[in-house]
Amino acid sequence: MRTLATVLAPVLAGASYLLLIPWDLRNRPEHPGELIETTPVRTWAVIVFVLVLLVLGGWLGRAGVPPWQAMPLVAGVPSALLLASYLTHRAPDANPWPLAWVCFTVLMAVAALLAAFAGRASVR
Repeated sequence: MRTLATVLAPVLAGASYLLLIPWDLRNRPEHPGELIETTPVRTWAVIVFVLVLLVLGGWLGRAGVPPWQAMPLVAGVPSALLLASYLTHRAPDANPWPLAWVCFTVLMAVAALLAAFAGRASVR
């Protein structure tokens, strides 16, 4: 089960990122000619994505994967996809994406770590 979990967790994390988070994350006007911009990211999609990461982290913890190894397995692929998205869609003005990428990567890694600890604790 441990081997299955270590192989499937990155695949499922990456697939959930691709299904739930839009590739182009730049803000855009809701209607042509409008000055007010909106984000293409939907709140429900972020909530579902976070739940998927937590479940995967908990699954890895229950499977016996050490929590420090669960972090890159769960957060690695989504973090790489997020970086690729940021690098392929440059902002026309100020570029906050490098800082945002670091913040979101840390959040994903901490969520995976805590879920793996919880999963490991539930086995004992």
